[in-house]
Amino acid sequence: MARGVKRRVTIVLSIALGVFLFAAVVNNVGGVGAITAEIGRLGPWGGALAFANVGLMVFGWMWSWKLLLNAYGLHPSWGLLGRAVLGGYALSYLTPSMYFGGEPFRIYLVSRELQAQSAQVTATVVIWKILEGGTLFSLVIVGSFNAVLSGAMDLGEEISLGVGNVLVIGGWGLLAWSFITKRHWSSRLCGVLARRVPWGRERVARICAWLDEAETVVAHAFAHHTKAVLAALAITLVVNLTVFVRPFIFFWFSGGLLLGFRNLSFIFAMYFFLSSFLWVTPGGLGISEGGLVGIFELIGRGIPARAVTAYAISVRLMELAFIVVGVGILIHFGAVKLPKLRRGKTGSES
Repeated sequence: MARGVKRRVTIVLSIALGVFLFAAVVNNVGGVGAITAEIGRLGPWGGALAFANVGLMVFGWMWSWKLLLNAYGLHPSWGLLGRAVLGGYALSYLTPSMYFGGEPFRIYLVSRELQAQSAQVTATVVIWKILEGGTLFSLVIVGSFNAVLSGAMDLGEEISLGVGNVLVIGGWGLLAWSFITKRHWSSRLCGVLARRVPWGRERVARICAWLDEAETVVAHAFAHHTKAVLAALAITLVVNLTVFVRPFIFFWFSGGLLLGFRNLSFIFAMYFFLSSFLWVTPGGLGISEGGLVGIFELIGRGIPARAVTAYAISVRLMELAFIVVGVGILIHFGAVKLPKLRRGKTGSES
């Protein structure tokens, strides 16, 4: 079977699985009518605040990235940033891909429009991911401690949670340390693969050289653009806090239920680990809704499954408003056949 055909089959199966799981969850909690009624209880003010929450998240992505690009002497317009961020967001959200699915589009678009080195733009994205990961994992660690202290999980689940924290956060920490301290672990590992793999050695060698250059630029940023990095770090913290408080907004406006810091951090940490499986279906369709029902059962606040499902769907609807714009951007730029990124210098270097 041709590669293109396999990819299309994978996408179709992913969509079919997502639709099946989503329909099963909706049917299990009382049907469309019950969920619509729950969302209606959010009210106009609650709906406006929930939409503003998602909008603030997207704006935070743009602002923090702009600060990093500006530090390198790259000055994209807000319009260009919006196109790059929303296009990348849609690509990550809709396709069966891993967490970094939309970043190549962002790098391609900004590099092309600004006539800048792709490695330089890539470095800003890597820095942004490191900063986002730092604030994200800080909240996850707090939530994990709360999860253990809550007594809602048995010993095996607590051990799994601890191991997950060590593997995921520890691995991210080592990768971040490699970039920040210019140890070149990524490019060295790539070099080992280039020597051992029997196929595509020239392509892997080019990737290694590109990684080496990106690592150098990232280390330079932490050493010489500290002010911009710290400002972007503060903004990425706000971005993650918008996700952190989403359950509070929905359940306070829809039913007057006050979810405290302990509940919110628990939900945030558990959803982070659930997100490891969201790539299986487009936007985690069906998996997100079903997983959240299980997570809310663990916090023991007596929130009905239909309300949790309504919360998940309301967030999805808010996000889709931005996703639709992103899809339009992807169609305009023909993102299904992006040109290869090249290391060659196409613009001035800061």
